[in-house]
Amino acid sequence: MIKKIEKLFHSAGEAQMTDRARYCFLAVFLGCVHSLLAVAGILLMCLPLVITNVFVAALDFFSVCGTKGTQNYFVRISILYFATCTQSLYACVLLGWSYGFSTYNLVMIPVLLSTVYLMEHGENSSKYTILFTMINCIATLVFCWILYRGEPVYYYPVPTDLKVSFFNNIMGFLLLASFCVLFILELTASRRKLRARNEELLRLANYDELTKLRNRRSILNIWSNLTRKDYCVVMGDVDDFKKINDTYGHEKGDDVLKLIASSMSGAVDAVDYVSRWGGEEFLMIVFGNIAYALKVVDRVQQELRAADLQADGRKLTVTMTFGVCEAGEVSNGNIDEIIRHADQRLYLGKTSGKNCIKIRDE
Repeated sequence: MIKKIEKLFHSAGEAQMTDRARYCFLAVFLGCVHSLLAVAGILLMCLPLVITNVFVAALDFFSVCGTKGTQNYFVRISILYFATCTQSLYACVLLGWSYGFSTYNLVMIPVLLSTVYLMEHGENSSKYTILFTMINCIATLVFCWILYRGEPVYYYPVPTDLKVSFFNNIMGFLLLASFCVLFILELTASRRKLRARNEELLRLANYDELTKLRNRRSILNIWSNLTRKDYCVVMGDVDDFKKINDTYGHEKGDDVLKLIASSMSGAVDAVDYVSRWGGEEFLMIVFGNIAYALKVVDRVQQELRAADLQADGRKLTVTMTFGVCEAGEVSNGNIDEIIRHADQRLYLGKTSGKNCIKIRDE
């Protein structure tokens, strides 16, 4: 039993528990508590206390059976909740308020709320948990008022209330502490999962899925926050890309884009940026002067020439045309103006034979 509980806690620390695991943990824990209370009833020779605790313990343990296909555990949790609270108040009637059985009524409130909160369909049951909490609180206060003014059913000449009350407080603290730890572990796992999802969404928002390069949105965001002014913008376009797609298919076209992405990423330094601008167009921000930008472009062209990309049993030659603009050419460093210059030079390269580099507007 202890090993199973440890396994549940460990799984909660690594990932969120299933609704079934949470319910089973609650049912087994309460079943163990009621079993110990039944033993206490035997020691006190209080037969009604033994019978009620044996009944509730059996309910706890057997409720675990048949939970595999259950989608919503709220009804089952509610039954365990009221069974425990009712049995605790009945024990107070039997032995008196000073025996501390009311502790379970208080402890079951946060246990119910935390368990239902973590359930998959917990939001649909929130109003019922508030109602159940109110019923428990009102019933407990009413019984407290009545029992303090009356006499218990069982009276013992030798004081035993301190020992039983101490035991009940220990079990109550264990139950509360266990579910508090479980709740914290689950929240930690939930936050970790949410953080991972956010990171994945951020990656999808900023990176092109095919080439794994930054997309236009991402590179513009980085560009707008640049503090350095000593950089060049290189716009490159794949020559005759439509022909490649039409001749060899879009799958081979994707291979070409991946090859270019790899070539560009390998040609730049760690501080530079490479992005897929759109379609078969790519944009690089390289820190340095025109001479450095030309070296980067030359590395890309060498990589493309050396690439062994096959199509229909023969080598597929991939070339690109580039337009380069140094940031210093634009007096105010306007991003749109720099892009316009680089794009215009790329267009000139396309109209003048392709597979070339243009660094002037003429």
